[in-house]
Amino acid sequence: MEKKLNIEGMTCMHCSGRVQKYIESNNAISNVTIDLENKEAVFSCDDTVSMDTVVKGITELGYPAKEK
Repeated sequence: MEKKLNIEGMTCMHCSGRVQKYIESNNAISNVTIDLENKEAVFSCDDTVSMDTVVKGITELGYPAKEK
């Protein structure tokens, strides 16, 4: 299933790269796309992925996130 997150605080490619690397570290997530301009992450995942955990992890990186 496709998931979308709003992610605040990303201001450069380094920021979006950190977020992408974090999301991709979960083996149940694939096809990660980070849109810096629209402050959005889009990815595919299965039902085993806890969106609360993903959101919390991104927020702990310093980029407040929430599910769309």
